[in-house]
Amino acid sequence: MGLKVVKSFIRLKYLGNQELAATRIECPNCHRLTIKGRFCIYCGYTLEKPTEPVVQQPQEVAEVPPEEHPETAVENIEQAATLSAASVEEAVVEEKRLVDQTSMIYSWYLRLIDLFLEKEAESDVFEELYNEYRSRLKTLNERREAEIKKVDERLNNLSSMLEKLKVKHEVGQIPDRQYITQKLEIEREIGKLRPKLMYLRNPFNIRLADLPSFKSQLEDKLNKVKTAGRELGLSETIITQVEEDVNEALKVLDVLMEQHHKIKRELNKLELRYKIGELKQSEYLSMKQKLEKQLELPGG
Repeated sequence: MGLKVVKSFIRLKYLGNQELAATRIECPNCHRLTIKGRFCIYCGYTLEKPTEPVVQQPQEVAEVPPEEHPETAVENIEQAATLSAASVEEAVVEEKRLVDQTSMIYSWYLRLIDLFLEKEAESDVFEELYNEYRSRLKTLNERREAEIKKVDERLNNLSSMLEKLKVKHEVGQIPDRQYITQKLEIEREIGKLRPKLMYLRNPFNIRLADLPSFKSQLEDKLNKVKTAGRELGLSETIITQVEEDVNEALKVLDVLMEQHHKIKRELNKLELRYKIGELKQSEYLSMKQKLEKQLELPGG
């Protein structure tokens, strides 16, 4: 009787393994066994594409680490920085209102400096308007920084939750269905928060593509105020304040420029991969279009 029980157990285990194997496939990106479906439950790689199937070449993929694969790099930038224009507008109504106010006063503030340097504004009138814009910018930027801190903290908490969820799933503490449901809920909230952070970090509301020229303009204004300000009648206090303000704006730009450099670097790598022959023309053009689209949006 005991032998029959053992045989039955072995048979059931064998059938269970067969059933498990039938419902799982190997992810071509991370090479783990994942549930059959549209996406890998471990790395999020697209398993089922609406276009015609592409012949997998494991030996070529293996030469490039997953985080360095061109398609993965493009998707990471796209997910980290953008949603569609309509989705962004819907997700960041309050944030956009705050940034629109801030960017408008920044434009007045910078135009005021230009008019003064062009000798179209008297020094006393300049100082009066300058102090008004500076005070309003300070209030708006304090609100903006508080919102950035709040969104950043929530994103960090969500990332931690996602990592813990992944570990619990891998050790078998939670089943596949529960893991996928909770993972999608967390990622959905992350997807709503990232556009908010993108807007809040760009108080100038300018495209990533325009960052280098805008930075040069700020540096040029600062140099002119420092060299010609005294001759035009500005006090040392005002000159020092302008220097502090512009340097603070340049620090904000440096954060935005990191995203600009990242996209430019990925574009250069993508072009080299295409020239080498690693990518087909259709793949190259598709990924290039995605990256170039990011440069047309406000930085984040």
